[in-house]
Amino acid sequence: MSVTISVSNEVAQHLESLALGQTGDIDTKLRLLLAAEYRRRLTHYSLTDRQFTQKYKMGFEAFEHQQLTKQHGYTWEVESDAIDWETAVDGIRTMQRQLDALTRAGNHDDH
Repeated sequence: MSVTISVSNEVAQHLESLALGQTGDIDTKLRLLLAAEYRRRLTHYSLTDRQFTQKYKMGFEAFEHQQLTKQHGYTWEVESDAIDWETAVDGIRTMQRQLDALTRAGNHDDH
């Protein structure tokens, strides 16, 4: 399926000037930019997950299963960590799924 989108001349010029893989194909450049953004977000979420795993010396599933927010008296710090950690874990899954879908679609379009 192909969709036509309109961008300003300025954005089109920036896309044309990018040397991403030395390809002139705008669709390929946009795919590369999307993949780079998904990987950037994946890295951010993975770092957040790793930091909380180190802080609490367990993974998110164990954190939830042991109800550490309850054990810590629902303090703001632990509640906030739980929300941020859950966001990171969900973000990892979502970004990986998006990246995989983009890669599959790109490979499928090539054939």
